[in-house]
Amino acid sequence: MKNYKKAVLALAVLAAMPLFADTANQRIEVTTFADEDGENPNACSLREAIKVAETRRSDYGCTVYNTSKSQVIQLKAGTYTLNKELVPNADIAIYGFGEKDQDKNWSEKSVLTNDYPALQPLQTIINAAGKSRIFNTAVNKQPLFIQNVILENGVAPDFGGAIYAGGNVTLLNTQILNSQAPKGGAIFLGGDNVNLSTTHSLIQGNTATSGSVLSMSCWNGTAYAKREVTFTSSSIINNGSNSSNNTFEFCGEPKATFTINTIAQNIANTVNGSILKFTGDATPNGTPNPSTILSANSSLSLKNNTIVENNAYSTFLYDTMGSKELRFNVIGYNLGTYACHYFIGPAADLKNAGFTLSFNALNLTNDSAKCDLPTEALTATHRTVDIAGQPFNALLEPLHTSAPETGFLPIYYPKNNIGGQNLVDVDPEGKDTCTSIDQRGLSRLADSKLYYQPNSRNSCDIGSVELMKLTAGDIKGLGNTSLTDLLAKYQSQYDTVQKNILNPDYAYLLNVLKIDSANYKNLLDQTKANAKYRAIYIDLKANGLPLPNEDSNHILKFFNTTDYNINLETVGTGLIDDKVFNIKDKEEAVLKCEWNPALQQIIFYRLDDVITQAGDYNYCKYTISSKDGTTQSSGLLEARFDNIPPVAGNGTVTFKYLANEVIPLNLLQYANDDGDGPVNTLKTKPNKPKFWVNDQGVELPIYIPSKTSKDGIFKVVKADREGPCPKSDSGNTCYGGNIYIQASNVFNTFNDTLTYYVYDADGTISASAGTINLVSTATTTDDSRSGGGGIGIFSIASLLGLIAYRRYRK
Repeated sequence: MKNYKKAVLALAVLAAMPLFADTANQRIEVTTFADEDGENPNACSLREAIKVAETRRSDYGCTVYNTSKSQVIQLKAGTYTLNKELVPNADIAIYGFGEKDQDKNWSEKSVLTNDYPALQPLQTIINAAGKSRIFNTAVNKQPLFIQNVILENGVAPDFGGAIYAGGNVTLLNTQILNSQAPKGGAIFLGGDNVNLSTTHSLIQGNTATSGSVLSMSCWNGTAYAKREVTFTSSSIINNGSNSSNNTFEFCGEPKATFTINTIAQNIANTVNGSILKFTGDATPNGTPNPSTILSANSSLSLKNNTIVENNAYSTFLYDTMGSKELRFNVIGYNLGTYACHYFIGPAADLKNAGFTLSFNALNLTNDSAKCDLPTEALTATHRTVDIAGQPFNALLEPLHTSAPETGFLPIYYPKNNIGGQNLVDVDPEGKDTCTSIDQRGLSRLADSKLYYQPNSRNSCDIGSVELMKLTAGDIKGLGNTSLTDLLAKYQSQYDTVQKNILNPDYAYLLNVLKIDSANYKNLLDQTKANAKYRAIYIDLKANGLPLPNEDSNHILKFFNTTDYNINLETVGTGLIDDKVFNIKDKEEAVLKCEWNPALQQIIFYRLDDVITQAGDYNYCKYTISSKDGTTQSSGLLEARFDNIPPVAGNGTVTFKYLANEVIPLNLLQYANDDGDGPVNTLKTKPNKPKFWVNDQGVELPIYIPSKTSKDGIFKVVKADREGPCPKSDSGNTCYGGNIYIQASNVFNTFNDTLTYYVYDADGTISASAGTINLVSTATTTDDSRSGGGGIGIFSIASLLGLIAYRRYRK
């Protein structure tokens, strides 16, 4: 099934997180906000927690729960003020308040996902108070992972005001504020293969002479220092000063990727400063630097970023070194001489500069704040939106400060400038691919071609934020599944929730658990009450549909039946795609598509038992419209109806020791064909049998692969009915009624098994065999032999007979 599920930010970046063998109750818990260093054995400070993470032994009032080389440190809500920098010598992860489930806000829904929990502002702060930098991992070259923490007021005399990194750094939902150093006001990357990953974070108010946000070492000996740098879904705001050379300073051999970020209101020198510097600093005549500091193998990727209102001589400074890929960015409305500037001079005649451009909003024609790019890069495929002459307020709203609806990050919303140049829905034909989510984590459906209203989808807005509109997406790959499996899943989910309600460990989830309990109970009861034969039950919410509409205040209006209507229409059977519309038959009399308000799902089903033929699909159209009639969107449902195989279940039959009896087995009592659903909802065959009946009206649904049991103890001696199996299996013998088995040796004291398959009324065999356990009373309490536990002569005889029989079989 093609799903368009909401892209929750924490899930979207899971791949970037280190694989710590962590459980929430095995973390080193920091219990004091004071920066203690061994003087108080009754409390654990952050500094002491970092020390015991290295030794992996409890000490200083800190408890270590495991000896893993990767240790996890848990902080509380509040401010940890440092006296000096922290120098980890272990692979550590530091979590602030709000990362653990029990610390989340389960009393409210997120305004971005319409689900629990609500996103919270960060509540844990590490404050260097201007005394030192915060973290120094350059000494011991250890990796560092930080989540849900604010780092502020770090100061360094040389590198990295907040973090001087000698190992990989991963920041998730973190802030770096008001830190400073000569190089790397927020972060400095030193050494080779030292990578940085920053996701859903805020970098604000940091300053440096070089790299107010980020700087790095260029060399690893005589070779370029290699590293990967990624900024994703982050806001880099108001960093730098008039004395700063740049905000980002790249050198060495970086692979830099900026995706769905807001980079705004940063400052650098207006005479020669830049916001994003990606140059080797070499000049054609070899002066002043005959050796480039940026490798030709470097790369810079900018995708769906909003880069506006910065103040520097140039916003993006480049030269011919490395590849530069720019897609769906707005780089404009920056103060200064250039939005984009070639390091040497005019760029028009520049060759082999390594540019790839697609759907960027740039000022290409005005001399003031122009994006000066090589003519060769501005080919017919660049599809640039030239914003020269367009006022800022025609295309963008002013900067919105952190709030729940912004994901607690400052962002710019685009405006729909109807009739003029526009940043909204710039790629309705899908000529390129923007990011699948915007900076808030909302799905765009950017790579999806909608059959109905193809130009009304969220088809890539330029910049980091998508202006959302109601979209009923198409869902393909639908098909009926086993009704019994579906009900069993709902029952299991309901039972699990009920247990959790009674579990004091989940007391913090009680509100949500009660809601889940009611939902699962409703799913279970209403699915049973509204079950159809071979029905497809379509939960739009589980597919992340419809995408919500965004009002003028940027509040998302999610689908609900109070504010929206939903209408269904059967389209028919055939094939529909972007090139073909071939509906062979509308099948209005038997093909049904309905909204079930009690179940809150679409039920797609048939009134006959016809399965979908190869090459065909069954189609349904659903339309969602606001009650006030202002918005409407339609989606196409594509499905196939198939026969669900019957189930050959397991059972147990007890036979009496020494009885020499012929045992009747009613194998159909263990089998069922309930996965298809109730046949009484069929219009054409309301009395359709469950199991195979041949053309002569004889029920012959049972197939036994071997007429002897697994260990040869029993054999099938007869059946009430027998005849050819159905269809392509007609060379095999099938049985009906009772099957009769008898022991090969009356002295048997061992258990055995018999396997069987069953065919449904359509001649489909069960996916797996059922197993009947044949249990001797010699192995149970139902045994009339003499007691005392001794081995009698008959037992010995039967044992010897069985050994001989097994040898014979071999």
